[in-house]
Amino acid sequence: MAEEMVINPGRCIGCATCALTCAVVNSGAFDLAAAFIFIRRHDFEGTFEIAFSSGCRGCKSCARVCPSGALRLVRLPDPSETTPV
Repeated sequence: MAEEMVINPGRCIGCATCALTCAVVNSGAFDLAAAFIFIRRHDFEGTFEIAFSSGCRGCKSCARVCPSGALRLVRLPDPSETTPV
């Protein structure tokens, strides 16, 4: 079954678990600079912005580890399982 990533920046707590996981999975380095996802903090508003670089490989490992639900995976229905109308 296919999965799609849903992004809700309003739920982000700025922990960077997603970015560190991305760096380890994709480059073997525990280094935020090696990640393809970036968390930017907006101090005045008290919010976070989630951005992906063009190097993102779409592995979705970031969504699998997000503790706040800012990144999450949803299963898409299989077209072969849908009933025609």
